[in-house]
Amino acid sequence: MNTHTVIIGGGISGLSAANFLSKKTSNFIIVESDKRPGGIINTSLEGGYICENGPNTILDNNPAIIELLKDLNVHEDLIYANNEKIKKRYLLVNDRLTKIPMNFFDFVTTPILSIYSKFRVFFEIFISRHKINTSVKDFISTRFGNEFHNKIIVPFLTGIYADDTSKMSAKNTLKILWKLEQKFGSIIIGLFKKEKTPPAKIFTLDGGLSKITSLLSDKFQNQILLETKVKGIKKESNSYKISFNNREDIVCKNIISTIPAYSLKEIIFDNRIKKALSKVDYNPIDVFHFGFNKKDIKNEIDGFGLLTKPEDRKSFLGILFSSNIFSHVSGKDKFLMTVLVGGKRQKELCELPPKKIEKIILDEIFKLFKINSNPELIKHFRWKNGIPSYSMMISSLEDEIKYFENKNSNFSIIGNYHLGVSVSDCINNAKNLIENKL
Repeated sequence: MNTHTVIIGGGISGLSAANFLSKKTSNFIIVESDKRPGGIINTSLEGGYICENGPNTILDNNPAIIELLKDLNVHEDLIYANNEKIKKRYLLVNDRLTKIPMNFFDFVTTPILSIYSKFRVFFEIFISRHKINTSVKDFISTRFGNEFHNKIIVPFLTGIYADDTSKMSAKNTLKILWKLEQKFGSIIIGLFKKEKTPPAKIFTLDGGLSKITSLLSDKFQNQILLETKVKGIKKESNSYKISFNNREDIVCKNIISTIPAYSLKEIIFDNRIKKALSKVDYNPIDVFHFGFNKKDIKNEIDGFGLLTKPEDRKSFLGILFSSNIFSHVSGKDKFLMTVLVGGKRQKELCELPPKKIEKIILDEIFKLFKINSNPELIKHFRWKNGIPSYSMMISSLEDEIKYFENKNSNFSIIGNYHLGVSVSDCINNAKNLIENKL
């Protein structure tokens, strides 16, 4: 069988690439090893609750997202997060929920930081810019002090990457702050001088984020091959030959790989890129959903969610107050929490039986929120390879991918392990690829 382009992977990157490619040609197929498309986007409907087992929200922070939603005719059906609730995010101070400062007055009065650390932040304008990339820990501690790093940045980035800031690349994970420092010599000065743009909005859809991937897979139902695993890829002159577990080989001119690094390294033909891909680590994540009757929660739960620091000694990285963010995810008298466990900090927890972790978490939640009854909903989902690590080797990985792509024309590699971890990044990168390379 011959076709012009094969997209390997039916997650959001692959399906988005198909959407934008379809405006140029219909001569392509998508191959997906799982029986369902969607990849890390995974919504389940459980007893009146809408549970997101993967990403919980998307930001409308680039034109590609809006274009995709318009293509699917759902751009007018978006459900935006409660604006007042998302402004309230919490950390723990002496086991009490304490609001993260969102303005100058809150910053001055917050008990999260010591007086010394608050003054230390303003000395950032005198710190020289970094000449080379460095770790997040070094970058933030140098510019704002150790306490600011430990008590603000660590929980914030743990909630996104579930990784160790001493190993994470500042340039690749704190892109906006890095660019401000490089351009203005100071993040604070840069924040005052940079062009003001409307803030991006958080959204979902009725029925959850899987509606997007379901609509995309329906759109390409005649071009997507499910439960079709790639066994190997061979380069043949100006084309590629792809072999599968359950069907005849396919010869194509173009390949777009959107699968995880650990999957691609098993099938790609170049040993140099195999070695680079094998160095990408993935942090495990366990996702728990707990649905409660509101009357059983004695402490009022306000805001977006709670993040933890290592010193808090909690068995979870963070809690999303899902019913506050989007009221439709539970009944009027119900409350849904989404709890994230694991990451680099708590890897060992993700090796325990789910029931054991569940008991530990519930004991901690009951005390924090004064809950006097068991949840009516308990749901668990385990991502053995959850979130890719954006370590200091990310720059060398990007160089190796560029080298491979230059050496092997018409073979493109995108995915959340080197071009941005968010759903919005994946959609935007897919559009950029189709526009600029195909």
